Amino acid sequence: MSVQTCEITSRADAIAALNRQPKAVAISLLWSQTVDLFAARVDEALRPALNGLRRLAPDGVKVAVESIEREMDGWRVLIDGGTGDEMMIPDEAIGDTLATPGGGLCNLAQDVEVIRQSVGEFRHLPPVRHLSWADSAEQFGAEAVPGRSRTSLVLKDDGFDKLILTERGPSWDRAAIDPLAIERAFYDSGDAVLFVGQEPVDSKKFEEIRRRKLADPALRVYWLVGGNQLKRLFTEYRDFLSVVDVVSLNLAEAAGFFGFEPLRKRHRDSNELRKMYAKEIARRALELGANHVVITDGAKGASLARKARGGHVEFVYSPLIHENTVAVDPTVREDTGCGDSFAAAVATYFLASPARFKLNEAANFAHYVAGIVYQRRRPKLTREDVPFIAEAHARARACGALVGHHEAFDRTRCQIRPADMICRGPARKVLVLLTGGDPTDPAQPHVSGAAAAIERLAEMCRTGAYGRAPLIRIVPRVTTNPAARGHAGYALVDRAEMQRLAFRESFRKELGNPEGEPRNGVLASDLEGHEGVYLLRVTILEAIEVLSSEDFRELFGDIKFWHFATENIDERIAWHARNLGVTREQGQEIMRQALRDYVIEEMGAQYRFSHARATNLDEFQQEMTEQLIFPLDALLMGMFRGAV
Repeated sequence: MSVQTCEITSRADAIAALNRQPKAVAISLLWSQTVDLFAARVDEALRPALNGLRRLAPDGVKVAVESIEREMDGWRVLIDGGTGDEMMIPDEAIGDTLATPGGGLCNLAQDVEVIRQSVGEFRHLPPVRHLSWADSAEQFGAEAVPGRSRTSLVLKDDGFDKLILTERGPSWDRAAIDPLAIERAFYDSGDAVLFVGQEPVDSKKFEEIRRRKLADPALRVYWLVGGNQLKRLFTEYRDFLSVVDVVSLNLAEAAGFFGFEPLRKRHRDSNELRKMYAKEIARRALELGANHVVITDGAKGASLARKARGGHVEFVYSPLIHENTVAVDPTVREDTGCGDSFAAAVATYFLASPARFKLNEAANFAHYVAGIVYQRRRPKLTREDVPFIAEAHARARACGALVGHHEAFDRTRCQIRPADMICRGPARKVLVLLTGGDPTDPAQPHVSGAAAAIERLAEMCRTGAYGRAPLIRIVPRVTTNPAARGHAGYALVDRAEMQRLAFRESFRKELGNPEGEPRNGVLASDLEGHEGVYLLRVTILEAIEVLSSEDFRELFGDIKFWHFATENIDERIAWHARNLGVTREQGQEIMRQALRDYVIEEMGAQYRFSHARATNLDEFQQEMTEQLIFPLDALLMGMFRGAV
C-alpha cells in the first residue's frame, strides 16, 4: 500500500502537517453508483405483488435483489438467486422508464459540483476527481473502469408508496479487473479528501483508508454510509468511525446500524421520537470518534452535530424540509434525494473549511438545498437550480440561528427517554412493563429471562402455586406466529382474524405491529376490567411510547418499568444452544438486545433483574421467576394493604 506522508523534522512541521489543506477531492463511485430507472406509473394489478416485496426491506422501501434485466416487453427481476424466485414487471404495467445515474454518493458528488458553480465562495474548493464504471463515466468526466453499474427500479404512483428494487452490486470481469487495486492507485494521487459510500459487505477499503489516515492525520474522510453497512451493526465499523471526519447516515436505516428498534410505519409523523433517535445516533457516532455527523430523514428533516467542549454535543435539527423553503415549484412534493442533497450541502461547507465550519449556517443552507430537490421530480440538483442555490446560500447567511433547533447536550447521556407524565387512573390498577428479549417473537431464546419468568409465573398461577394469582393479569400479545402456540403471554390467531381485529381498531396503537411483519398487537380490552397488576412484556420502544402516552396515564394509577438485563450473554446463549438451538439470526437479535440495555439505564427502570447464582438454563429460568415474584408481591401488598 502506498501512503503519502510528509517529512516531519520540527514542531512547526508537525503542526503544519496537521493543518495542511487538501489539494484534491477523490470520489470513487464504483460501489455507490446506480442507474436509476424511474417508472411512469404502477398499475393496480401489479401493486399487491410489489407490496409483498416490502417485507424484504427493513424500511419497507429499499429491496435488494439479485438482478434487474431488460426483456423485450418488460423487466425481469431476480429476487433471490438461491431459490430462483423472480418477478416479471411488464412495460404495460409501469409505462416508460426514465434512466438517470443515481446512488447516494453519486447524487452527492453531482450536487457538490452544482453547488460549487452556484456560490462564489465555493468555487475555490479543491478539484474533484471521480472514478466510475464505464457505462456512466462520461456523466462525471471520470476515470473509467470496465464494467456496469448496478440498476435500481424506482416505483411510485398515487396510492402506492415508493418502492425501490435495487441490485446488490455492479458487474465486471472478475478475472481481469481488480477494483480495489484500481481504487488504491486512484487514492495515491496526493493530499485529498476521500469520500466513501456504499461498499461490499466484505470490503477491504475501510481498513485501507484507516491506515492511510493513521499515516497522514491531515487526510480528510467523508463517509456517506451505504445500505450494505447500515444493514449490519456499528460494532463491525468501530475502527473506521474513529478516523472519519464527517459521517452521514439515513435515520431509519441507522436505527438498525446502532441496534435500536426499527421505526415503524406509525412513527412516520412522530417528530419528537425521530429527533430523539437522531440525537442518540449523533451522540454515539461522535463517541466512537467521528468529528461531525449528518443524519437525514427524507423530507421530514435532517440534523447536523459535532463535538463541543466539556464533553458535549452541539446539535442542530432542521425539521420539515418541505416548509420554509426557497420557492421553486410548489406543485411538486418528492422526497427522493432530499437526504443526499442535504449531505452534499454540508459536504461543501466541509470542503471549504475542513477543520471547523459554521455548523448552524451549514445546516440552514443544507435545509434550503434539500427543499429545492423536494420541489423537483428528479433526485438531484442540476444547473437549472443554480439561481435557487445562490438564493439558498444568501438566505442561510441572513436568517441567523433560528431556522433549525440548536442545542447542546451531554455526550455521555443517552438521548432516548420517555416524557415525564403523571398517572391519573385508578390507584389499584397498575401496569408493569417488562422489557428484555424480543416479546414480538415467541421463538426468540429467552436470554434475558423475561419470557421465562412470565412462562413459569403463568404456570404457577394455573396450578395454584402462586397464591396472589387473582390479583394479577398477564396481558397476552396477539400474534400470527405459530411458535406462540402453548406459550404464556401470547394469543395465537390466524391472519384473517388479525386483519379483522386491526380493521376494527381493537389494538392499542402504542403496542405491536398488526399491519406488518411480524404481525402482533395488544388488545385494548385486555388492558381493562381488572383491579390489580397487569404484567405486559414490551419492547423498549413500546415502553417509551406507553410511558409517554396520555391514554395510558388516564387508564392506570401507576406504570412500573422493570427490566430483565441481557448480562452474561455468551453464557446464556450457550445454555440455549445446548437445550434448544440458536440460529444465526436469533444470535444477532440477541446482540441487538444487549446493545439496547444502555437505553434502559437512561430511562430509569425501577428494577433491573439479573442472575447471580444460576449455572444452567433451568436454574436461570427459576431464578428469573423468583426475582419477578419478589417485587410483584411487594407491589401487591402496597396496593391492597387494608383492603377487604
